[in-house]
Amino acid sequence: MHSEHLRNVQLSWVAFGWFVGLAVATSIALLLMASGLVDPAGEGSGAWLTLAVGIGWFVGGFSTGFKTAAAPILNGAAIALFTFVAWFLVNLVFGGLTTGASAWEFLGGRATALALLEQGVAAIAGCWAGYRYTPLRVE
Repeated sequence: MHSEHLRNVQLSWVAFGWFVGLAVATSIALLLMASGLVDPAGEGSGAWLTLAVGIGWFVGGFSTGFKTAAAPILNGAAIALFTFVAWFLVNLVFGGLTTGASAWEFLGGRATALALLEQGVAAIAGCWAGYRYTPLRVE
């Protein structure tokens, strides 16, 4: 892949891919909960929700890789890192300034690292697949 240059990373498509990933993952999670396959407070829901996040970020990465047709690894990593930006904004708007507490403080360090790793791997795989199936590529 000759297109792995920072100039080929398009932040607008990175944000779009992140929002697509979030929408797909949330839709799958809601469908699983509505169908009764997953009890949000019960045991065993973690595997299903992990699968939903993986599928969601793969689809988000695929859409970004297909549209940008360049730098699939960098675009996929940027999609995963965009989670930090969203997390910061949510904590700033809904947490730190208004209540003084963190809005997402229930996630521990290990769970956060594993979620970001899963998002990164799924988004990079999706971007690579989208890059492979696009008709025009930047080389």
